[in-house]
Amino acid sequence: MITRAQVLAYRAAVGGLSAPGSVLVSGVQDHPTGVTARLATALRRAGPDAAAGVLVHSARAATHLHEPSDLGLLAAALRIDDGADLARQAIGPFGAEIGAAFGASLDSVAAVMREVMADGTPRTKGELSGAASPRVSARLAPWCRGCGVHHVQDALFRYATLQAGLVIEVESPKLFRFVRSPGAAAAPVSPDEARAELVRRFVHAAGPVRPAHLATWLSLTPAAAKRWWALAAGDLADVEVDGRGGFVLAADVPLFEDPPAPDELRLLGPYDPLTELADREFLLPDAGQRRQVWAASANPGIVLWDGEIAGTWRRRRERGRLILTATAFGALPPGWTETESARADADVIRRSFGGEEVRIETTG
Repeated sequence: MITRAQVLAYRAAVGGLSAPGSVLVSGVQDHPTGVTARLATALRRAGPDAAAGVLVHSARAATHLHEPSDLGLLAAALRIDDGADLARQAIGPFGAEIGAAFGASLDSVAAVMREVMADGTPRTKGELSGAASPRVSARLAPWCRGCGVHHVQDALFRYATLQAGLVIEVESPKLFRFVRSPGAAAAPVSPDEARAELVRRFVHAAGPVRPAHLATWLSLTPAAAKRWWALAAGDLADVEVDGRGGFVLAADVPLFEDPPAPDELRLLGPYDPLTELADREFLLPDAGQRRQVWAASANPGIVLWDGEIAGTWRRRRERGRLILTATAFGALPPGWTETESARADADVIRRSFGGEEVRIETTG
């Protein structure tokens, strides 16, 4: 049996916090666009250079930072064949209405996007939608009450940008543009092979997990997640963690049994892979604390100690200085704000958000 402490230490190791590792294997969510993904990679000081990554709409059609070499794999895996396989909360009734025509609809919208972007001009989402929407089937561009126009349904639009080979260039958190991927076209990958690899990467990063966790990560229905899961089942091992069952990669079992200790106290940013890939109830059993970490809007950063989420932090500016206000969930080591690791993380955060200097304050 594997213990909770071993799981937390394992996740810190494969997440690049206590051992070399790349969070780009499963992608890093970026919210707001251009902010949190690059902070997450910068805080993993021995990890990948965020400048080498590219931003695309991938898992859940949300913006993630990925290795450029993975774009072909992602496009093959996330060319969803049947809209009914997508969870309703991710796409509303549109997925079931389009149904088995979803894959062909993706191809159609992506083809139009490639035609529009063939001139090499970067375009905002509004500009790309405005140019593409009149050229697609009316069924794919329903009336949007909020925008007051017909346009390509939002989830379909975002998934289609990946199929069209478009990446995101950020000017500011409020302004980004789509451009054609500068890399060469990737070698074809079969959808089943690509989905199996995506499952393996998710299990590697977040294990022990079950198909329900995969469904949440990809916004799939439970039935669709089980089909994807079956593609990689031969590479998985069934384990028990403090009486609770789950699956890990068979090749990862030795690391689960003897992971390096996550002995440094760390500050991680909002929407960090450690929190966004996790099964939340396991990672943070206290419901009140979960509501603080995964807020209704604008998640805070977290304080990590011995692999556990030990508190949150939020930032504010004060006359050119960046103030990080930390709220602990329990007792933290005396003087923790002045430890080498906390000071190093705070300085990375300062450079990310701007500020002549940074100070950590505590409350609660």
